[in-house]
Amino acid sequence: MKKFQFRLQRLLWYHQQRQKQAEVELQQVAMQRELALADVQGIRRQIELACQLPEQVGQVINLSARQNVAGHLQELGRVLTAAQEKLQAREQRLREASQVCTQITKDVEGLLHLRVQQLEEHREEASRQHQIVLDEVVMRQWSMRDADATA
Repeated sequence: MKKFQFRLQRLLWYHQQRQKQAEVELQQVAMQRELALADVQGIRRQIELACQLPEQVGQVINLSARQNVAGHLQELGRVLTAAQEKLQAREQRLREASQVCTQITKDVEGLLHLRVQQLEEHREEASRQHQIVLDEVVMRQWSMRDADATA
């Protein structure tokens, strides 16, 4: 019996390579998302710090300092909005990359399952063929023994 050969092996290798690439891309996109999240959190901390004016009740209010802080907060608000949009885009890209990775993984698992099934069928067929050969050998021996016994 000839050696087992999976006819779709090249396709399996191709999908396994795609799976590795998709996993690497997913890791990169996840890292980019984490960086975008860190940016948003950093900007929020800057806003919190800017809101903490060193003023006390009963003291004179420094109007120019408040105007500067208000301008700075407006700028931080614009930066925060841009950073949140970037974070949303990264999250969307992460979801897409995750879906692609999941689909490729399903394809690879399907091909691996098919390969296992075909390998099992090949083994069963090889076992049947081997049993046929053994049966023929035994039948020949019986025939030769019967022929020797009658002669």
